[in-house]
Amino acid sequence: MWRENNVLITGATHFIASHLAQRLVTMGANVRAFSRYDYQGDYGSLSRLPIHIKNRIEIVAGSLLNQEAVEYAVNDIDLIFHFGLLDMVPSTINVRDYLEGTFIGTFNILNAARKFDVKKFIHISSAEVYGKVDEMPIHENFTLKAQSLNSSGDIGAEKIVEAHRSSYNMPVSIARVFNAYGPIQSRDAVIPTIIEQALIGDKILLGNMHAIRDFIYVEDVLEGLIRMSERAESEGQIINLGSGEGISIGDLAEQITFLIGRGVEIVFDATRIRLQHDIQKQVADITRAKKLLGWHPEISLNLGLKQTIDWFAEHVRA
Repeated sequence: MWRENNVLITGATHFIASHLAQRLVTMGANVRAFSRYDYQGDYGSLSRLPIHIKNRIEIVAGSLLNQEAVEYAVNDIDLIFHFGLLDMVPSTINVRDYLEGTFIGTFNILNAARKFDVKKFIHISSAEVYGKVDEMPIHENFTLKAQSLNSSGDIGAEKIVEAHRSSYNMPVSIARVFNAYGPIQSRDAVIPTIIEQALIGDKILLGNMHAIRDFIYVEDVLEGLIRMSERAESEGQIINLGSGEGISIGDLAEQITFLIGRGVEIVFDATRIRLQHDIQKQVADITRAKKLLGWHPEISLNLGLKQTIDWFAEHVRA
């Protein structure tokens, strides 16, 4: 199947997108990566892939806001994985830019997909769209809540996808990914931040150590996304991809320091607290993924952390 597929991955600098590009190349797909234009030629996580993989990926640099560039990227494509969200949202990013990129960018890529009769469109969203939820685990039918302006853009992008399904019967699916982690992830994400501090310092500075998150290893996410693209049962569906289990940030830091084997002190740092939009607990209900995709996470948190630590130990800044 995959040797006959031309696949487009948008938002290809996202670390999950880069891993997905590598996986699809090894499966024999013709992979085109649409990456935000950078005048310095920085392709983010794609730059960290093995050279023999990068050489087999066609990279198209441009903006999702440029309809001509989008149509150029979509032409001759069978399947689209659309990462409309950023890997990590920089504190310096202009909110308008983020909203335009997620909302209008998603609108543009869907229009191009419809124009060129793309066979399947997988929209990758985030668990952030659920906002603060009292009941756990979080099911796909829960009401969405915009806890921040950025998450309002993510919700809006999902609604644009749903509208194209209802208006044009487009073959779309939405994946809501919980806290994915793994090699080549941005150092601003929580697990790389803890790992780097534990590897090179004598203290780990953390904000809300009691917050509970659902961490899922990147390879399990890839398997879920690929099954969504292959299975007709996923069409028109919204599917959570998470581990189904939660762990506090404090306990996570203790587990990482144990695996690294260094005596590192874990210290509360009030400057790392997000006062306005902090979500205390998020744990995924993955019943739908199990039922429709025959999917469940196979990599334990302990194993995933070991593999992530190994990668960062080789690449950490001393």
